[in-house]
Amino acid sequence: MADLFIDYDETRVYGDYAVEQIAHMVLGRVRELDPALQHVSHALRVASDAVAAHLYAARAQDPAYHQQVALREAPVAEARDVLARFSKHLESHRAGSVAYGAFFVEPSNTLSRRGPQRLLAAMDHVLGSLDEHHDSVRDLEHWRGEISAARSGLEAAVAADRQLRQRAVEGAGLEAARAHWLRVYDAAKHIVQGALLLSGSTLSLDEIFDDLADVHHAEGVVDDAPPASEE
Repeated sequence: MADLFIDYDETRVYGDYAVEQIAHMVLGRVRELDPALQHVSHALRVASDAVAAHLYAARAQDPAYHQQVALREAPVAEARDVLARFSKHLESHRAGSVAYGAFFVEPSNTLSRRGPQRLLAAMDHVLGSLDEHHDSVRDLEHWRGEISAARSGLEAAVAADRQLRQRAVEGAGLEAARAHWLRVYDAAKHIVQGALLLSGSTLSLDEIFDDLADVHHAEGVVDDAPPASEE
């Protein structure tokens, strides 16, 4: 039932997303099953931590990994900063003159905790909204230029991340940790499915387990990444 093509990085992404969705959308539907849901959620978090620890240890030997982590920090920080400043700029307008919700689907203080891919999507949304609401925003061209520049830097960082994730990585215990994670993830799906069936819910499993979704919502999932160039 678990997607055997889930890679090492995606175990953390899918695992954390499932734990969060179980807590928000499944717990409490069948009280008798809550202890089982809490147990498997904890087991999934522990399994995700184990894969992440083995993966970090394996990549610690790769100079390219450390270089990319360092290079990513500046564009991510710049993206968070420009979004926060633009949010304050919108708030400085006369009340009711700017549709704040058209630019930010979630508060800027929440975006400040998001990773590169979610930030990139947020910046695309803001730029599109600037085109649509250009008459209501002061200093529009200044902000369009600043946000576009930050987006370009972030896009390069995301592309480098994708290339890094495609690099072969091996380490003692890494594949075993992933195999264990897949078993726990599979068990979580069965328990959640049981809770949904017993409660009469029409909620789909792909709303809890993002690997089943046609359109992914979990931050960090990389679909159809271009193959790494061979040297």
